[in-house]
Amino acid sequence: MKRKTLIATGVTAAAVLALGGGYAYSVTSDRPVVGVAQATVAPMSVTVNASGSLIAAHSAGVYPPAAGTVASVTVHDGDKVSDGDILAVMAKGPLKLAVAQARAAHTAAQAQLAAVNDGVPSAIQHSAASAALSAARSQVSTAKQNYAAYLADYRDASSSERKTMRSTLRTLRTAKATADAALKSAQAGLDTLAVAGRVSLARTAAAQAVSATAKALAVAEDDLEGAALRAPFDGTVTWEGTMEKGSALTPGIAAFTVVDATRMAFEAQVFESDISSVEADQKATITLDAFDDTFAGAVERVQASPVTTSTGTIAFPVRVSLEAGHARLFQGMSGSAEIEVESIPDALIVPVEAVLTSGGEKTVFVLDAGDVAHATAVRIGASTDTAAQVVSGLSAGDRVVTTGASSLSDGQRVSTR
Repeated sequence: MKRKTLIATGVTAAAVLALGGGYAYSVTSDRPVVGVAQATVAPMSVTVNASGSLIAAHSAGVYPPAAGTVASVTVHDGDKVSDGDILAVMAKGPLKLAVAQARAAHTAAQAQLAAVNDGVPSAIQHSAASAALSAARSQVSTAKQNYAAYLADYRDASSSERKTMRSTLRTLRTAKATADAALKSAQAGLDTLAVAGRVSLARTAAAQAVSATAKALAVAEDDLEGAALRAPFDGTVTWEGTMEKGSALTPGIAAFTVVDATRMAFEAQVFESDISSVEADQKATITLDAFDDTFAGAVERVQASPVTTSTGTIAFPVRVSLEAGHARLFQGMSGSAEIEVESIPDALIVPVEAVLTSGGEKTVFVLDAGDVAHATAVRIGASTDTAAQVVSGLSAGDRVVTTGASSLSDGQRVSTR
């Protein structure tokens, strides 16, 4: 450095220091004024910070027992409900019709079994079997029409809509297959009766028909009983889209969601550079934008599949439990989580600005009793935004240069603040 530059720098520094509290800079001695800190042993906590929002830790969907429509809705989106409260009632006409059809099929199956067991003349047996076959054909026709209509809607739907429709599509496909099987069974029953000496097979087929129709009747009766959609526990009811009289209901798709507002969790989006150090049971502190106080918590689980944040970066969702206390929390509240990924009870620490990096080596300037700065190689362990753990190279009590360290050279005498 040129003499002119040194003098200018010295005069400027002296003026600044004089204004800041009387620190002196000696122009004649060419001693730079530096900040100094002492290496100390203290507890050190390494944390990862991530933004996120509150999610429901306990929620449940309310599903219709069968396909149908809404007859009435008794709640509004956001209402508080109690366990067992009626949220909506399905139109019962189609459900009652399904019960009547199932009961008729069951009665016919019982009559066929009685005819076989009682040795009724073959003409009557054929009549009962023919009636069962006719009913089975009707069920197959209905099932095929329902499946074809829904399949057409599914093919016209978007990819996101298809995800919610697949469950119903599988149910309708199964119903079609079941109806086909019932038709084959009815046809087999009729064929069996046409063969002389095959009474035992006819009896078995008739008994199976009785059992199958009894189960179908029980399902239909349960569906009718479940026409009133009820809250599964105390909470707040929500739904997506429109929910009103005439709205369609589909099995496998929740008509309502009930959220327990007293049990919330925080879902943080941890950047990929930090996720490897985050694991279950680590302590966390949650700060919500809506509150001045913080909330204690702990990591519950780390999601393995990544997400893309609004800024285009990759992050991994991490669920953190939350001790709400008496705070009134709402799903969707935003904030941040500070997750403690490492805790060192007795760390030798220095301010992070004292550590200089050159290539792969790290050094600090240590002052001796005469305020001479010595470049000292160190090995750094954990670090935070403000402090670094020195694993080797320093001892507790060593004075290290903080501000101004980057402009020093080994063996240079300094003035300290």
